[in-house]
Amino acid sequence: MSKKVLTLKCKKGQEDIKTSTEFFLSPAVLGTFASQAFQKGSDQPQEMISLQYTKEMLEEASSKVIKGDLTILEEVLLNQAFSLNIAFTNLATRANRQTDLTTMQMLMNLAFKAQNLSRATIDSLRNLKQPNQTAFIKQTNIAHGHQQVNNSLENNPLSQNELLKDNYATLDSGRKIETK
Repeated sequence: MSKKVLTLKCKKGQEDIKTSTEFFLSPAVLGTFASQAFQKGSDQPQEMISLQYTKEMLEEASSKVIKGDLTILEEVLLNQAFSLNIAFTNLATRANRQTDLTTMQMLMNLAFKAQNLSRATIDSLRNLKQPNQTAFIKQTNIAHGHQQVNNSLENNPLSQNELLKDNYATLDSGRKIETK
């Protein structure tokens, strides 16, 4: 089979146009085409890459991630962080060799962008491995000015949901108002 051919499987009873639309707009096929487009002009030998197998790899990776196995994402993020760090080092070294201030500044700006992207990628990997703890807050007090809230037990012996009673004044005046 040709390395540049994708196999389209028809669903029983489905119109051809719907089958082809679902196939060509599926995330795995879109990812396959994007991969192929970005590899053009690179040093990678295109004749050695199968589109069908690329699609199958993406479908398998998607299935694993959906089931909760994030190892592929960890691997991608780690490789991206290393690649961005290499880009930073390369650009900073090239900038250091420049005699023209404009070129030096352009290369250093690109170097710092690569460095920042590397840092952000490492942070994403850290968040993936060690997610932030979620805090559940009992009460939220929102005011449009100065506000002081003191909810400690020593100053407020009543529980939050306890009704006012005993020594507290009631809000009901006790009078019945007649309607006309």
